[in-house]
Amino acid sequence: MEKVPDKPSTMTLSEWLSKISLIHPVKWDLGLSRVSVVGKRLGVIRPAKLVFLIAGTNGKGSTCEYLSQLCRALGLSYGKTTSPYLLDYNEQIIIDGETASDQAITEAFARIDAARGDVSLTYFEFGALAALDIFTRNDLDVAIVEVGLGGRLDAMNIIDADVSIITQIALDHQEWLGDDRVSIAREKAGILRGGKPCIFVDPEPPESLFSEAASVGAISHSLGRDFHVHDNVLRFDAEDFETGEFVLRQGELPQPSLIAAVCGMLAAGIELSQNIVNAAIENARLSGRFQVIDEPLSAGKVATILDVAHNPNAARYLLERLRREGIAKVQAVVAMYADKDIERVFQELAPAIQGWHLCGLDVDRAASPVELSRRLSGSCGLSGSTYDKVPIAYEAARAACKPGEIVLVFGSFAVVAAVLRHLE
Repeated sequence: MEKVPDKPSTMTLSEWLSKISLIHPVKWDLGLSRVSVVGKRLGVIRPAKLVFLIAGTNGKGSTCEYLSQLCRALGLSYGKTTSPYLLDYNEQIIIDGETASDQAITEAFARIDAARGDVSLTYFEFGALAALDIFTRNDLDVAIVEVGLGGRLDAMNIIDADVSIITQIALDHQEWLGDDRVSIAREKAGILRGGKPCIFVDPEPPESLFSEAASVGAISHSLGRDFHVHDNVLRFDAEDFETGEFVLRQGELPQPSLIAAVCGMLAAGIELSQNIVNAAIENARLSGRFQVIDEPLSAGKVATILDVAHNPNAARYLLERLRREGIAKVQAVVAMYADKDIERVFQELAPAIQGWHLCGLDVDRAASPVELSRRLSGSCGLSGSTYDKVPIAYEAARAACKPGEIVLVFGSFAVVAAVLRHLE
């Protein structure tokens, strides 16, 4: 289908974001019927020559980043879209390592608005289509697309994907996806495509992943069955992977995400070398994922670590990372959404926290400081200090630290973003 012609925008990005937030009456309205119609009108269902679609509870963003760095090392042009963002809306759309400009996004919004006619789109659907539209117009080698919520009914699932990747499956967004890992995995398996490869890197994948793959005719490759990691060496059993082995030295991002990216590339028929993998490990970075601010951890001064861990699985990984870095105790600054499993997150991280600084957020979904305190007491038998504003909590945590100690900011994206803005 012919793409909608270029349409200059007379509105700023801020004005567009205000507009699209008011178009659809329901904020979360999952389903593909509306967005699929507009996507076909725009001609963005196939946004690049090679398309990766990534779903999962934890590790999606890290997998997308590793895929990006593999593309970069291979000299392939790529687009990456992930959500949510920390500071700027533009962070969600990356072309060859650069964030999309305000002009590119506003012009995409203008084209979407013209193409939709009387079709009502949600704020997220506008954003999803804008990313796909920008990718398509850049004539990219590779599109790397992260699913925002679930998989089956997420707006990004309209694309024609070549390789699907499902990262770890854990309990999160149960009100939308189901109350157990089997149900959640089934929703995420909605991104699988018949006759196309899919990569599973959950160490204990629910059987529903395999049954859904079989039902649609997807070609599944799973950690522990088709490929294995032992002593940080990735080896392959599946005949589909005509390659040797790769040494996976420790990077800044989780190893399962690196495994997913490497296997995804190989499943797509792209040859990799150890040097290419090493370059991806060296360059992969994400804001808000064990991000160290101000000082090196060994400098003997107060450092800050930012991490968007907001479910038990992510909290467990964060604790393991702290221990791997030799960090025994921290002053914690915490804010979370009320619908998260706050108690279990607290229980996972409590062994590493010597002081709790619980703060509020200017977001409707946020748990109040008093609510956080109640849930900390109920789950861990501990108490903490409460603050209305994140910057006040952060400065109190820094004041409680001695030289060489750490402030750990964790929870929702919003609390990490608030600290980043405060430091700026």
